[in-house]
Amino acid sequence: MLADVIIANAADDLSKDPQRREIVAEAMRQFNRMYAPHEAREDTVLFPAMRDVFSPKEYDELGDAFEAKEQELFGEGGFEKTVDKVAGIEKMLGIYDLSQFSPKTEA
Repeated sequence: MLADVIIANAADDLSKDPQRREIVAEAMRQFNRMYAPHEAREDTVLFPAMRDVFSPKEYDELGDAFEAKEQELFGEGGFEKTVDKVAGIEKMLGIYDLSQFSPKTEA
């Protein structure tokens, strides 16, 4: 599983081990290739349909349940801590600055 490869190889400072850094970078590239269509389907099909399936009250309760599960799994502020950890890994891999991936336009 890609997440296992990333977690196992990104546990320490990647700047000291170019081979592990490349393993993590390749796993992240594969994850991104897989995740982009998955996310697009969630945004365009799944999440809009949820509003038709659930009442407004049920929808709010579902959000509360997800929040409770997040805190159970990651602790208070766990999501934010995880986002910060991912940002640190992206910085070590040199992929944090998203502008480097944006198409260049001529003025």
